[in-house]
Amino acid sequence: MTINQGSTVIYIDAADAQEKLTPNVKAEASKRILALMPEWRQRNVIADLSSDNADTKAAAVTAWAAVTAIRTKSNEAEASIASMSDEQIINFDASDDAHWND
Repeated sequence: MTINQGSTVIYIDAADAQEKLTPNVKAEASKRILALMPEWRQRNVIADLSSDNADTKAAAVTAWAAVTAIRTKSNEAEASIASMSDEQIINFDASDDAHWND
């Protein structure tokens, strides 16, 4: 079974679509994580997760939960590709907020 757009074969099958679209999802997740928290801040938050100061640690847990939420949505979007209809696969846009919102 091929996934076509008109007479052009876009993907061989859903597994091929998932393999080719997953990097787009990962790139979008990375973009969203970095917009939320630059790498330098991520390193600080990770360090703060081990803090002996309860307030510092609590703030880090809260901040890191936002990153984890994006990673979870990324995993869900990647997994959902395999069960999408041909039309959904052809129209898939990893940057669509619908993939990232609750």
